[in-house]
Amino acid sequence: MQEMIAAPTLEIGHPFLSAAGPTAARALMAAAAPITMPRREVVFVPGAEPQALYLLLEGSVGLSMRGADGAQGLLEIIGPGECFLMPAAILGGAWPFGAEALAPSRLIRIPIETFRTTLAKEPRLAEASLAQMARQWRGLADQLRDMKLTKASERVAHFLAGRLTPGGRVTMPEPRAAIAARLGMTPESLSRVMHGLEAAGLVRLHRRRVEVPDAQALSQRARASGA
Repeated sequence: MQEMIAAPTLEIGHPFLSAAGPTAARALMAAAAPITMPRREVVFVPGAEPQALYLLLEGSVGLSMRGADGAQGLLEIIGPGECFLMPAAILGGAWPFGAEALAPSRLIRIPIETFRTTLAKEPRLAEASLAQMARQWRGLADQLRDMKLTKASERVAHFLAGRLTPGGRVTMPEPRAAIAARLGMTPESLSRVMHGLEAAGLVRLHRRRVEVPDAQALSQRARASGA
């Protein structure tokens, strides 16, 4: 891992900390360190034994695995308000995933020892951890279903609908190649699908931002195959 630049302040407004309760949050934050990472900075490599739980405040982090031939595949994109390495923090040992910042990111790093000690004492932290892992498992199950059972256009619509803000916008700070890998397609295929959705009047494309004039219509396209 390259050198990480410490952020000037340590924020505690993360959903996971709120769910864990004030006592657990204070214990975790007492040992935590804020870090900032530029795009393409490696958080940890596949096969390493992680030493921390990470909470993402801003930016985007990609989780990937490496094949026997050295090829690397993106499995999931973690967004603000999420945390990652929860199973590794609980189980320990080498972990098959690696993580890399897909956009300039701010994170909180919580040492595994502190997390485990607090987990053993605080029931609310245990509940929050189980809920976090259940949501991520559901996300991976949805992703697997999309890969196996949905068309490319429905897959992209589902992805955009999941990021849609109340103002009708979707931000995509990650490289298009990373988003394409997450959706199981080539960047060229993603571009064709995005322009197809634009031609259908479902989106308006503006570089790294997408405007959605009709959220219900986009959601209907995403649900076309049961998404």
